[in-house]
Amino acid sequence: MNKEEQLSADTILPIMSSGLGLLLAIDMWRLWPDLSMLFGQGTFLDEHSISSQQRPDTLSIHTLIANLPECTLASLEWIHFFGLLYIICGLALFFDHYRKVAMPGLIILHYLFFIANYTWSYGADYLAQTGLFFSVIFCFFRSRWLPNEKWAALGTKLFRWQLTFVYFFAGLGKAIGSSWWNGEAVWKAIQQPLSPALFTIPQSAQQFATIWAGLGIATLLLELGYGLLWIKGRVRLYISTGIILMHLGIALTMGLIHFSCLMIWYNLCAWDHPLLHRIAKPIIKPLETTEPTLQVRMATADLDTREGGNNKHVK
Repeated sequence: MNKEEQLSADTILPIMSSGLGLLLAIDMWRLWPDLSMLFGQGTFLDEHSISSQQRPDTLSIHTLIANLPECTLASLEWIHFFGLLYIICGLALFFDHYRKVAMPGLIILHYLFFIANYTWSYGADYLAQTGLFFSVIFCFFRSRWLPNEKWAALGTKLFRWQLTFVYFFAGLGKAIGSSWWNGEAVWKAIQQPLSPALFTIPQSAQQFATIWAGLGIATLLLELGYGLLWIKGRVRLYISTGIILMHLGIALTMGLIHFSCLMIWYNLCAWDHPLLHRIAKPIIKPLETTEPTLQVRMATADLDTREGGNNKHVK
């Protein structure tokens, strides 16, 4: 990729937060038909079960709904109101409108829905929360000690370090034991009985043990070697592409679409992958802040110079 096509460090987090807003809005829209059952006043979980999963001394969407007066409008409950606010904040972030309201609003609503109570939380929710955290801190607030560009660049660097630690320790945990080395863990992951896989692997494929072992070892090497992404050049391109393909495989064979899209987007943005410029042009262009370079030198006011001409006889 040419240098002029690369993003500056102070534009990476705003672009990441815009795409993140769209992903979260889509995920909430997918949950919309089940919002009442999962979070509303008619939830199938009893109060004791919900409170046992509640983080201590915190407010969740369950407890918030429980303390509001029971009210329905055109068959819509309070939970639909908060779900709609969640979608609006996500879309406002994507379309770059009212970001100063959308950013804190989305991080608060995401916490209420998916973080404050363990019942419906899983890894992607925490990863989305960290992305929102970086967006709020480094795009919403301004540092008193650093210029805006350096403050945003610091946020980008910390975001990269966070991904590096997540992948490295995920790979380190997989490296302990033999299940990822011999492919057993890969085979079990793609054969989950309740997995909504988009691409089903038949049971007869178990005989290709070498393939599953190879995929397991490749996953270990990509995650343990994630720190090599800090090296610019072909190494960064190859490893980031490998990580993206790994998450694409997870989406197709395990059905973890939201998680995979989230991690693909994070990696595209964090390491300025060439694909980012192909799929996110509408996002990148409004957020580009690079000033155009002057192509023609302007003549100076003093005529007795080389740039302005050396015409001593002109009066």
